[in-house]
Amino acid sequence: MHPKKRDTMGIYIRCTTCKSDYQLGTKCCKKCPEHPVLSGTNKTYKVAVKTPTGKRVVRLVESLALARRVESSLKGKVAEKKILGTEEAPTFDEIWEKYIRWAKSNKKSAKDDKNRWDLHIKPYLGGKKLDQVLSSDIQNILISMQGHQRSNNKAYSPQTIKHIFGLIRRLYNWSSEQQLYLGPTPTVRIRPPKVNNQKTECLTKNEVENLLKTLELWPNRLGALVVEFALFTGLRLGEVLGLKWQDVDMEKGFVVLNDPKGKPAILPISPEAKEILKKTIKLKPSPDCPYIFPNNKGQRRVSFNKIWLNIRRAAKLPDDFRFHGLRHTFASYLASSGKVDLYTLQKILNHQSPQMTQRYAHLLDEALRRGANVAGEIFGAKARG
Repeated sequence: MHPKKRDTMGIYIRCTTCKSDYQLGTKCCKKCPEHPVLSGTNKTYKVAVKTPTGKRVVRLVESLALARRVESSLKGKVAEKKILGTEEAPTFDEIWEKYIRWAKSNKKSAKDDKNRWDLHIKPYLGGKKLDQVLSSDIQNILISMQGHQRSNNKAYSPQTIKHIFGLIRRLYNWSSEQQLYLGPTPTVRIRPPKVNNQKTECLTKNEVENLLKTLELWPNRLGALVVEFALFTGLRLGEVLGLKWQDVDMEKGFVVLNDPKGKPAILPISPEAKEILKKTIKLKPSPDCPYIFPNNKGQRRVSFNKIWLNIRRAAKLPDDFRFHGLRHTFASYLASSGKVDLYTLQKILNHQSPQMTQRYAHLLDEALRRGANVAGEIFGAKARG
C-alpha cells in the first residue's frame, strides 16, 4: 500500500524512520522494509484535519485511542468555527505584542502601559488565552497589589491599581476592535477601585520663591531649566523633554506639541519662558542636537526622577509633591488671578475636554468674588458718604 498524499485528512500510521504516512492496518513501510516499525508496539500516529480556510492542523500521538480523541476534538473545533465563526482564542502575550506596536504610535502612555504589563500583568496572565481568564483571576491581581508594597516600601495607591485594571480591560476591548478576539470579557464583572483623582497640588508663594532660588544656584543647569520651564508653561514632563527646536517659534513665541492621538497643539509661551529657552542654547551638547532639554549624549531624556527628587529636597518642598504638581501650580495661579477664564485655561493646558479644567473652577470663583467685593467697596463707600 502506498503512502498517503500529504493533503489527505484523517488518522494515519507513520513510519518513524522515513516519516511516510500510511493507512491504518499497514504492516510494513514500503520505503523501509528492513524496519517494520508499522507493526511493532512503538507506533506513531498522525492526525490531520483541514480547517475551513484550507489550513491543515496536524498532531502526532503515540496511541490509536489518543489519535481518535484528538481527531474528534479537532473536528469539533473546525465545525464550531465553520458554523459559529469562532476560533481558538489568542494568548495575552500574542495580543500584547500587537497592542504595544499600535500603542507606541497612537498613545502618549505607551511606556507606562509597558511598565504595568511587565510588572503586574505578564507574570499572571501572559501565557493564558483570553477566553480562559476568569473574573477571579483578574480580581486576584488587584487584591495582591493591595496587600503588597513597592520597592520603596510604599503601598500601591488605588489609582495605580485602577491603571492596572484599566490596561487589562483595554487589551480585551482593543483585541475586540481589531477582531482578534470576540469571546467573553471577564472585566465587565469587576468593579475597579474607587479613587479620587482630583488631587490638585499647588505650591504656596513662599514655596515657589524657594524653588526658584534653588534653581538659580543649581549646578545641573539644564536640569534646573527643565523644572523652571515646566513651572512657567504648565507643560507636562513628557512634553517638556520631548520638545525639539523645530517645534519652537522664538520670534512669535509659541511651541508646537505633536500629539500622536490627534492634531498638533500650538501653544503660546510667555517672555519668561522664551528667556529660559535662550539659556538652553548655550548648553547644547552639539550644534545639531534636535532636543531642547537633551541628556549628556544629545538624546531625548527618558528619566528625570532623580534630578527632580534632589531639587525638591533642596527646595524643601513637600515630600509628596510631584513634578506634575508644577502644572497644577501654573494652572491654579492663572485661575486665581481673575484674568484667565476656564475656556482660555483649557486651551493653555491643552485639555481635551472642559471637564479636565473644571477642577480649577473654584479658584476662578474666588477671583470673581474678589471682583464683586471691589464693586461693593466702591458703591458702599459712596453710599456711606
